Amino acid sequence: MRAKRKGEIDKDPLCYFFLNLKEGEKSMSNIKGVHEEHKRSALKTISWRIIATSTTMFLVYVFTGQLELTAGVGIGDAGLKVIFYFLHERGWNRITFGRSLGGTVKSAMRSPPVTALPSDTVSSIVQKLITFDIGAVIVTDGNKHYGLITERDILKRVLRTNKDPTKTFARDIMSSPLTTVEYNKSLTHALKIVHDKRIRRLVATQKGKVVGILTERRILEALI
Repeated sequence: MRAKRKGEIDKDPLCYFFLNLKEGEKSMSNIKGVHEEHKRSALKTISWRIIATSTTMFLVYVFTGQLELTAGVGIGDAGLKVIFYFLHERGWNRITFGRSLGGTVKSAMRSPPVTALPSDTVSSIVQKLITFDIGAVIVTDGNKHYGLITERDILKRVLRTNKDPTKTFARDIMSSPLTTVEYNKSLTHALKIVHDKRIRRLVATQKGKVVGILTERRILEALI
């Protein structure tokens, strides 16, 4: 495939789309999950221990009047409890009991989802991505759901391999199987799936029928 000239790039929706993709990926990569990071737990541990240990040392000095004993108790107290408190925080961060995000998948999903047939060309799919200002389409044919095509799939499997987008079909580049979540599940549940599977999008279903698409971005926006 020959390189396109500047004038051709302006007219080609595929080229136009990917010229603007890089900036979108940057902004998406800056969004982090709502789980607490290790460094945050560590800073919370240190700040709390400064307060707690200072209180303990003050009480020891008040009751004993011995600076050496006060210092020894402070050092031992701080060292052990920093370790135990950090482990305690990390342990609770893994437990979802009692922690929930407001709303359900239905409240944050895009519905109805934009779809494509397995026989649709990549060129027509890119046109849909541009028209609807979205990052993915679901490949479906009636009640059969085959996979998902994202802008990244097109970049990796079409542009980088120099395939002709007008002669390459959805079934050739889609990612499958679909990762789904029921529309009435909590956003906490959806976010856990996204985090565990290291993906950005979920397909929302209702009794097996596709009813929407949910992105990591939409989940996080629902928290604000």
